[in-house]
Parts: sequence; structure tokens; C-alpha cells
Amino acid sequence: MPRHRLDFDLAAGSVLLVTGPSGIGKTTLLNIISGFVAPISGSLNWEDRDLLSQPVWQRPVSFLFQEGNLFDHLSCRLNLYLGISPSGRVSAAEAALVMQTVTALGCAELIDRMPPSLSGGQQQRMALARALIKNDPLILLDEPFSALDSDNRQQASQLIREIAAKHNRAVMIVSHEREDAHALGADTLELKPA
Repeated sequence: MPRHRLDFDLAAGSVLLVTGPSGIGKTTLLNIISGFVAPISGSLNWEDRDLLSQPVWQRPVSFLFQEGNLFDHLSCRLNLYLGISPSGRVSAAEAALVMQTVTALGCAELIDRMPPSLSGGQQQRMALARALIKNDPLILLDEPFSALDSDNRQQASQLIREIAAKHNRAVMIVSHEREDAHALGADTLELKPA
């Protein structure tokens, strides 16, 4: 497994694109930030809080995994509601936010379908919507555009930019595509072999 010594800042309201060759540790970096993997050494702070001492469920993070993001036995609507509330119960304002998000991603007509009935790109947009509607200040997205065509990729990039700026969220995105940085208005952190 590659080892990296990284030193970077991610400000609220900004987007950071993490690039590099396959197997270099991009997903591992997101897993460390979210608490699923412990680093060998170092520190990790968010707004003057030590994240390494916090369990996964207490970290201020919304995470979109590469795959397996939706519960197959629940409708997409309920999957999204669970992103807001563990009970699946949401307020009228939260339900409106869900509809606004899926509309912006071009998948509102799919909200009452079951995930297995959707294409890979449709599932990815629903999973992205769930990550974006959470109220966490830090959003981690692992290859969020991999199954999207160019139009849907552009819509998703625009929504991510807007959410970062409008809601003062910090977004870190793993992507193999360097040109995503331009579409997102993002800074770039490139991981390279030692």
C-alpha cells in the first residue's frame, strides 16, 4: 500500500479534486477522513476539532462511496430521506429539498422507483443526491461521475459547485478525470507515486 505524507487545507465553501493513478490511495484518503480507516500517523482536524479521536458516526462528514450507496429494498425516496433522518421521517421543507436536489440532477421522475430498476448512472445520481442533501459541512465524493454521461456530469458538477458556495460546505472529490477540476471550479490535490 502506498504511503503519502499529505499536508493540505480544505476551506468551507471550496471544492478540492483529488487525482492520481489507480491504487495510489485516493479512496483511502477519503476513508481516513470519514473514519473507516485509521492513518499510520499524523493529524486530521476540522474547524479546530481533532477528527481522529471521533468515531465515524460523530464526524461531520457525508460520504458517497464508489458503489453500494443505496438500499435495494427501499424506494429511492426513502433512501434519500434516510440521508436526512435515520427514522426516514422528514419535514415538508426537507422533502422539498430532496425534490429540488433530484430535479437539479435530472432524476426527479425516478424518485419512487426501487434502486435495482435503475441504470447505473441513475443509481449514481440518486446516491449523489443523498450525499448532497445531508447537512454535514464536509462532503466526500468517491468517483461521483464515473457512470454519468457528459450532460449529467455537467449538471452534477454545477449542483456541487452551488451547494459548496451557497451552503458553505467543503467538498472533496476523488476522480481520475483531471478536467473535472475545471468544471467544478476546484483546486487539485494530485497523489503521485513515492
